[in-house]
Amino acid sequence: MPNVTANFTDSTSSDATQSLFNTLLLRRGLPMLIHQLGVKMYPLNRRSGKTMIWKRYEELAVATTPLVEGINPAGKVKTKTDVAATIQPYGDFIEDSDMVLNTLPEPHTTEKVELLGEQMGRAFDVLYRDTWASFTNITYANGSSTLTVTEPLERNDLDRAYRSLVGRNALKFTPMVMASNYVGTTPIMPAYWAMCHEDVAFDLRHFDGFVLASEYPGKGGALEGEFGADKNGIRFLSSSQGYVLTGATGVTAASTDLKNTGGFLDVYSIFVMGRDFAGGVSLAGDNGRVIVKGLDSGGTGDPLEMRATVGWKKYDARAILNQNFAQEIQCGASL
Repeated sequence: MPNVTANFTDSTSSDATQSLFNTLLLRRGLPMLIHQLGVKMYPLNRRSGKTMIWKRYEELAVATTPLVEGINPAGKVKTKTDVAATIQPYGDFIEDSDMVLNTLPEPHTTEKVELLGEQMGRAFDVLYRDTWASFTNITYANGSSTLTVTEPLERNDLDRAYRSLVGRNALKFTPMVMASNYVGTTPIMPAYWAMCHEDVAFDLRHFDGFVLASEYPGKGGALEGEFGADKNGIRFLSSSQGYVLTGATGVTAASTDLKNTGGFLDVYSIFVMGRDFAGGVSLAGDNGRVIVKGLDSGGTGDPLEMRATVGWKKYDARAILNQNFAQEIQCGASL
């Protein structure tokens, strides 16, 4: 049998003659960025401080006592509430050596900008989401505290949350969507927005009276990440970055048919909000930008020009402006 060289390899690398470098990189899985929805953003002018303060006068008690002729009533004293938010800088970067830049077939500058842009989007989605975890009005599924939540979401939990918001005069985000002549469509009530984890979205889809986004009247009515609406008037968005307290925190022993970690229930949050519930602050002008530094930009800190970077920086702050316009539901999720 003749000697035939089938492969040519050595101890350090694969055979370049049998390899093809594909410059089209593989796609990444990304979460829906939903947690800044409904936030009114306010620009903070440069050189005007770093804190924004919102002011609200609380409503006056109604005057139901008849006036006495010729005698003025005592009158009312205004009560003011201030809410403050202080901007902070956030950012990150990718650093490459001159060896990498001078030897790789592709510099992938565009890819690095995409990576950093995705990171920035996910970072602020988490920052806003974690702020909503400080809602003070909470509905607990089959319990009275986080530690006593033992069940997945039920119809009654949604009803209680909705009634709480309506009772506090929270304003709806979206108007009535009337039925259309499309087959299988359903009208949508004026609604609040709600944000949840994908695990909870699975349970919600099976509720009586839940309208899937595919059943909305007309076309283009659903936002990215929106999967449906409750019959009362709550429209839902979901993300794999939804807020969850995993069982590692030691809350509530889990049953076998509920999501759990280490034998303890994972407690999920659904954030339901009305219009003007929160505000965000950004620094006006040149904010949230990409910063590129080449090999020749390091000065005496990089005398041999061995490092180059691509990064981003953004100033931001966020605050809940009115707790009366916000409601959290804590619940389990089915397996």
